[in-house]
Amino acid sequence: MIKIFRKIRQNALTEGKTGKYLKYALGEIILVMIGILLALQVNNWNIERTEDVRETKYQANIVLDLKKDLLRLDFLIEFRKNRLRGDQRLIQQINGTATNSLTELTKNVVNTLMEENFSPNNTTFLELSNSGNLNLISNDSIKLLLLELEELYKKNTLNIAHETFDYREYISKPASKHLDIDQLFPVFIKTKTVEEQNITLDSFNGLLDSREYKNGLVIMSFMSSSHISAYENIKAKSETIIEIIQLKQ
Repeated sequence: MIKIFRKIRQNALTEGKTGKYLKYALGEIILVMIGILLALQVNNWNIERTEDVRETKYQANIVLDLKKDLLRLDFLIEFRKNRLRGDQRLIQQINGTATNSLTELTKNVVNTLMEENFSPNNTTFLELSNSGNLNLISNDSIKLLLLELEELYKKNTLNIAHETFDYREYISKPASKHLDIDQLFPVFIKTKTVEEQNITLDSFNGLLDSREYKNGLVIMSFMSSSHISAYENIKAKSETIIEIIQLKQ
C-alpha cells in the first residue's frame, strides 16, 4: 500500500501537481503511523498475554505452597494444644496435685522434649519478591495478604529462636540431668508399659523438684499459646489467599 502511495506521489511531483503530491505524502505518513500503532498494540498485547500466563503460573504455585502449609499447620496446632495440656498438667502436679496415672505422667514428660515448629513453603513468594516481579500479581488484595503473611513468617522465626533457647536451657538440660529418657520412651510410643519399664513416681522426683524445669514448663505453656494463636492466624490468611486466587481463575 505504501509503495502504491509512493509511486502516485512521485508521478504527481513529475506532473507538477503539488497539491496532489502533498495529499498522497500525507496519506503515506498516516499509513506509516497506523502501522506503527498497530505494531505497538500487538506488542503490548503479547506482553500482557505473557504476563497473564506468568501470573497464573505464579498464583498456582502459591496455592500449592499454601496448601502444603495448611496440612502442616493443622498438625502443629493440634500438637501445640496437646503439648499445652500436658505442660499445664505437669505444673499442677509439681504444685501438689496427685498423680493418678504414671503412664500419663510419662507421656507428658516425654512430650515436653519434643520440638515441632513451622517452616513455611514460601519459595514462590520469595522468588517473586527477590526478582522484583511481585507486581505480576495484579490483585492488590492478594498482594497485601502475601506481604502480611510474610511478616507473620518473620515473627514466627523470631519466636522459634527464642523458644529454642528456653527449651534447651529449661527443659532439655533438667531432663537430661534427672531422667533416664531411654527408660521412658518405649512407654511414650506404646511399645512397653510403665510396669515393664520399672517406672515409678520416684523416677520423676528429681525432675519435678527442679525449679528450672518448672520455669521451663511455664515458659513453654506461654509459648505454646502464642504459637497456637500465630498458627491459626497464618492458617486463616493462607485460606483467604487460596480462596481469592481460585475465585479469580
